[in-house]
Amino acid sequence: MRLRVLLAIHGPADDRTAVYRTVSTHAQYLRDQGHRVNLVTADDLRWLSPRLDPICLPPVLALKGVSHYDVAVFHSFLGCAFHACHPVLDPGRRTATVTSFHGLEPLYFHALADEAEREGRSLSARYRLLHGRVMPRLLRASCRASDAVFCLNSTEAQYLVAGAWAPADRVHVLPNGVEAEAFVGRVPRPAVRELLFVGQWLPAKGVRYLVQAFADLAACEDVRLTCVGTGAPADVVTAAFPEAVRGRVQVVPSAGRDQIYQALQAADLFVFPTLSEGFSKALLEAMAAALPVVTTAVGAGADILRDGHNGLLVPPADAAAIASAVTRYVRDPELAARHGAAARVTAEAYRLEVVSRQWADRLYAVVDRHARDARGVEVRRDVVL
Repeated sequence: MRLRVLLAIHGPADDRTAVYRTVSTHAQYLRDQGHRVNLVTADDLRWLSPRLDPICLPPVLALKGVSHYDVAVFHSFLGCAFHACHPVLDPGRRTATVTSFHGLEPLYFHALADEAEREGRSLSARYRLLHGRVMPRLLRASCRASDAVFCLNSTEAQYLVAGAWAPADRVHVLPNGVEAEAFVGRVPRPAVRELLFVGQWLPAKGVRYLVQAFADLAACEDVRLTCVGTGAPADVVTAAFPEAVRGRVQVVPSAGRDQIYQALQAADLFVFPTLSEGFSKALLEAMAAALPVVTTAVGAGADILRDGHNGLLVPPADAAAIASAVTRYVRDPELAARHGAAARVTAEAYRLEVVSRQWADRLYAVVDRHARDARGVEVRRDVVL
């Protein structure tokens, strides 16, 4: 049979965001298979300040007829209200539910709290209460009530199982994918000079250590840095760097896909000192573009990169290690070319069409298991896998 599927995210309908691009791609894949899919975003649910989204969005979504679907995939906290009222809203347990994470919030919170401590400051009391205490409890309850939990990397899976958020057989690691356009044609140059960072200018992206590392590098190497998709104005970003090196820093606060692909083509090296990550599409795109990568063993980086084979891994919050790794590539362009070529081979396994098929296959399996659990019979579906 054909499925009626609800996909709900707590972000906007914005193609520049990785979550929306990923989920809309999954939605289109399911539609192409003949299923009826409704993609709901925060734009469809929000009626008060975005700061109140964790409180306001779940009940609004729960009242939108979730039980009319065969399966509902809730992004993070969005399923909390529906699961809390499940006996009333779906007394026959008709709807299979999935809690899907695009980066596990408690891990992000801990990374942010650790960074604040290193800087000698503390997170606001409101943030600590909501994201350190309330949110983990809501998420844990929602995961326990779900038929399955989808996450992005092995660290998240281990956290979910160890914390009894869900049993191991209901936790599934499903990676992000990379568009074919990211496999840009580029020829390694004889020198490694152009460094690229793609990401929001946020503490959790490790930008403080990027600044420190680049200041050290620029003192002894002929390198330049381009920061794309920062979300922060160019003058704010450049002001974070010592005045002596600001002339070597270019900032593109907002970039479309074509601009990002052009930046990948123009770069010699991708540096990504993130402190918390799910499965970075920026990292995947850099690998697809055959760029050597310097990043942390955080999130999916620890799953898909082998230090010294398809990139160089550095400890989080370590500017000296970043500078040292970049220097290795700057002084050994042949090593950079080898690692970049190996990174591209790795990225081939994460092409979007492959990942979407894997994601859909797992969703079908969740629906079948839900049917067996609820009615004790196996549902046969007329779908092409």
